[in-house]
Amino acid sequence: MGEIVTTADLDYYVVMEGGGRAAAVVVEEFVLAGDHTAAGLASATWTTSGWGPSLSLRIRKDSDLRSRVTYATRQGAAEAFRVLGGGELPDESQLRRRLHDYEPLNTAPPLRLGLTDAPYYRILFAGEPLDSAAHPQLRLIGHGLAWCVDISAPEGVNVGADLRAARQAMRRNGLIPVTVERFY
Repeated sequence: MGEIVTTADLDYYVVMEGGGRAAAVVVEEFVLAGDHTAAGLASATWTTSGWGPSLSLRIRKDSDLRSRVTYATRQGAAEAFRVLGGGELPDESQLRRRLHDYEPLNTAPPLRLGLTDAPYYRILFAGEPLDSAAHPQLRLIGHGLAWCVDISAPEGVNVGADLRAARQAMRRNGLIPVTVERFY
């Protein structure tokens, strides 16, 4: 698995309330192992009451809450942050210091199924996509329990940018990343 590294960008979501108003801004960052599998999720949530416990795990588990969550760019999160009385959204280094909620994700050596010589990565997602044809590898798995994108990567190829691009594309498509695993 290798050393722990973090992604270069933070992810943002806005939780909406009735009338289409922002109720919360969720800021999170997947903590990745050296092989680009997910090792943990660091997060925080801003509401009109200030920084509080994160909603990151709840938005992945609670379909009612998830239906009120929208993908946000940094600019969109900054606007919601201002509307919620936060002023200017802190820069990413300051925000990372606010990510006090940390959920370790199960990590293990890559599962060797013997299906291929080259590893492939599976990104699991919660939610329903706006467009199920938005990514050529997007498919429903587990008897309809989750969506995933599989990306193969020959040994020695840095797949980090491809995984990040797939996560971001699916976030824009209404899905919420849950984890990144590696198989053979």
